[in-house]
Amino acid sequence: MPTIVAEALVGVADPLATTLRAPAAAPAPAVLRRLARLRDAPELAHAAPEWLWPSHHAIYWRLLAALERHGGALLADPAGSGKSFVALAVAQAMNGTVPTVCLAPAALLPQWRELSARLGVPLVLSSFERASRGGLPAAPAALVVIDESHHFRHTGIARYRHLAAWLIDRRALLLTATPSVNRCSDLAAQLLLAVRDDALTDIGVPSLRAALAGAEPPSVVGRLVFQAPPPAPDADPRPACQHRVVSPVEHPALAVLVDSIDRLRLSTDPVLAALLRGNLWRALASSPAALLGAARRARRLLRHGQDAAAAGRRLDRGALRRAIGGQDDQLIFWALLDGRDDPAALDLTDLAPLDALERTAAAATAGADPKIAALATILADRRPTLVFTTRRDTLQHLRSRLDDPALAWCAGDRAGIGRASTEREAVLGWFRAAGAVLPAGAPGTLLCTDVAAEGLDLRRIVRVVHYDLPWTAMRVEQREGRARRAGTRHGAVDVIELRAPPVIEERLHQLATLARKAALPERLGLGATAPAPWCRRAAAAERCGRGDASSGVAALRWREAGALVGFALTADGAGADVIWVSANGEVSIDDSLVDERLAVATEALAADGGALAPRPEEVRRAVSAAAPLIGARLRMAASTAWASPAPEAAPLVARLQALSRAAARLRDDALLRQIERALRFAVRGHTAGEAAMVRALALADDGALRRALPRMPDGVTPVHRALVVAVLVFRGPG
Repeated sequence: MPTIVAEALVGVADPLATTLRAPAAAPAPAVLRRLARLRDAPELAHAAPEWLWPSHHAIYWRLLAALERHGGALLADPAGSGKSFVALAVAQAMNGTVPTVCLAPAALLPQWRELSARLGVPLVLSSFERASRGGLPAAPAALVVIDESHHFRHTGIARYRHLAAWLIDRRALLLTATPSVNRCSDLAAQLLLAVRDDALTDIGVPSLRAALAGAEPPSVVGRLVFQAPPPAPDADPRPACQHRVVSPVEHPALAVLVDSIDRLRLSTDPVLAALLRGNLWRALASSPAALLGAARRARRLLRHGQDAAAAGRRLDRGALRRAIGGQDDQLIFWALLDGRDDPAALDLTDLAPLDALERTAAAATAGADPKIAALATILADRRPTLVFTTRRDTLQHLRSRLDDPALAWCAGDRAGIGRASTEREAVLGWFRAAGAVLPAGAPGTLLCTDVAAEGLDLRRIVRVVHYDLPWTAMRVEQREGRARRAGTRHGAVDVIELRAPPVIEERLHQLATLARKAALPERLGLGATAPAPWCRRAAAAERCGRGDASSGVAALRWREAGALVGFALTADGAGADVIWVSANGEVSIDDSLVDERLAVATEALAADGGALAPRPEEVRRAVSAAAPLIGARLRMAASTAWASPAPEAAPLVARLQALSRAAARLRDDALLRQIERALRFAVRGHTAGEAAMVRALALADDGALRRALPRMPDGVTPVHRALVVAVLVFRGPG
């Protein structure tokens, strides 16, 4: 019988270091590959359909793994790169022959219907417009596909609330080329439709919402957001893009119109005044006709405000939205008006100046327009061209002024050719066929508002003209993406921008705003100029090779001593990452440093084999040095089982605890088990729909709360136990 002598006990710096055990020795190349794959997004092996491009296979496997583990994922590949094909492959793998619900803007449903029939993947199609009214279909299968998911970046709108509640206990694959429109939190709103806020706790992100509100979003968000590495120019299946800026001669009435807008007071509230004035400036940047329409709406708003004041009432926000034409891109401004006593404090002295502005704009609309002349010159060669404008008034103006009886147009649910209206699909069909050669009498130009800027595949188009610029960089990319489609036969698409005169740009600062918003994807690692962090991790794994990858320890010779330590927090490999341990015991989990050490190891092993027998003391030192960082990650991951609930959940937790005490007095074991399960759910992170449900249940009466217990989502957390998966020792000289 061994004897424990107190005087012989020795304190340890980190208790976890005494429990971590390194695996057995293994070949160095296999250990290196295992380390590289620990950092990469997990893949779920599954046979890909024959029609899926080989270049999409890795994304397909990663999406399957993310959906299986986290319940949601977002595919952020550029417009025209084949996201729809990937989504249907994932739907087929997860739902089999059971139809998949696909939600998309109404304009895109025919395109989804055609692709579904062609590939034999059954879909139940429903529109965002129906979702706004609460009309969501029964979902026969667990996975839902949501196209153009950036429409769900605003959590306060009805569409978002209806969908979030409907998605509880369902998986969702989100598709968008522009996951961030105005701010990084746009991405969080979309992910939280299907992914719980604490989904990435085991890899160091306790809250998705908080992480994506910060200045530097963490690279591990790449476990949920996927984008294929940009292809080499000669391997890109989409045509090249050639940009050109045209600066038209200023309109003769421009100075008078600008001065008239500047003189308006509009509102005693400076924020509302800026919103309304900016709308007038943007209308003028489009056309005098658009300014005429905007001035008329502003005058109607003031008349409405005058009547409301006489009746002792305030204007509602619907009237304000109508005054700026209901542009969705303006939603960013409405938050600035929240909490104000009178968000419609209009200056009624502007009625007479607005009448004068209308008259001047009407005369300018009827006169010669140098901007239209510049557009007519561009279109003279009859090449298939898509002309975009932000304003319906401008589209109508162009229809009346361009001398082309075969001019095609599309605005909202209305479309036509020349003066005749016809079905929207019939008009768009002319421009979907491949090939730039137009049949005799066919329309060569399509005028569109931004309603046609999303999702449509218009392969015949060889030129895109921005007659005016939209408010967001997302819209710019969507416009150009209509013609830059994989499989297009022509080699390049011309993009021409008719830039606003300097006097308007000085007031709008539109180019600077677009540049700032265009940089948002770079902050998220989704830009085309620099690969996303998770793309770099995937590239590092590819450099290490696709051969056998083994858990184990190995060593190699290099000029600097240290070690790469790979760990996981569950038996199935969740919470995996790689730590660099320097010779003096300093540790780092920095992406660039670990990438560089993996590359060094690849070169060393390729040069001369470089593999050495690992020494036990080297491995022990590396594991002991890494233990504090592994322990911190373990504590964070395990904290979801006992941490204080989020503020939104605290009232429900208190209600459940009171209900638990009552059930214990009654010795109601079945009810106690239901309450315990509900408590596990309440203290977890939540999806947006679950968070709303938690808030509602906290206010429910006892009877309603009891009836809801069996239907509450599962809140079971995985059992975490730190595991050392692989160690690669770098043995320095001496």
